[in-house]
Amino acid sequence: MRRTAPLLAILIVVAAACGDDAFTPTTPATPTTAAATTEAPTTTSAPTTTEAPTTTAPATTTTQPATTTTSAPVYLVDPGDFMPDVLGQPGDPNGSGCVVDGDVLPDGIWFGFAEAVSAGVITFDLGCYFTGAAADAAADADYGTTDGAEEGFHVRNQNPKVFAVPIGAAAQVWYVAAAGPDWFPEPLPLASWPSATSWLPCPGDTCAVWLYVNGGAATGIVEQYLP
Repeated sequence: MRRTAPLLAILIVVAAACGDDAFTPTTPATPTTAAATTEAPTTTSAPTTTEAPTTTAPATTTTQPATTTTSAPVYLVDPGDFMPDVLGQPGDPNGSGCVVDGDVLPDGIWFGFAEAVSAGVITFDLGCYFTGAAADAAADADYGTTDGAEEGFHVRNQNPKVFAVPIGAAAQVWYVAAAGPDWFPEPLPLASWPSATSWLPCPGDTCAVWLYVNGGAATGIVEQYLP
């Protein structure tokens, strides 16, 4: 019986607990689970810029046309051969010819007569001096015969026009001395020309000379022997 009493007491306590105020076990609250919000990742895309392809124009190479500079001819005396060549067409007179338009004698090699020389200026009567076959043809045209070209040359002086030609300060002169053995022109200082010792009286209507004109001035003066 000593063991029954404690057991009975336990049962009474249990029975009392099972009354109206019986312990109702509390159901644990279901934890509130916040709905997972899945945000779409914000993607900031830079606007796509389509650049036009860079076109490099091919380099343009401009070829300038070659420039040809034509220098004015220089007319020089040839002491080895005082007779000028024919600078025109075959049949023309020697030198630059004998036809000039205007009142200024152009640059060239001209035959004529030094009618006067004063203050560094020649009063020049332009003429024509033919040689070879051209002399025969010119003589025949002027006289109806080639007899006028028996000496190998023919002088034509039918134009009365004269030119005032300045003499260059450095002009060179060759004259035909009256006592010369072969009538070959000899050098003479410009200050000593015209000379009284020339074969032909210079200046004068028969003072035959070749004028080498450069830059509008006589740079060479060569007396021409005439028989």
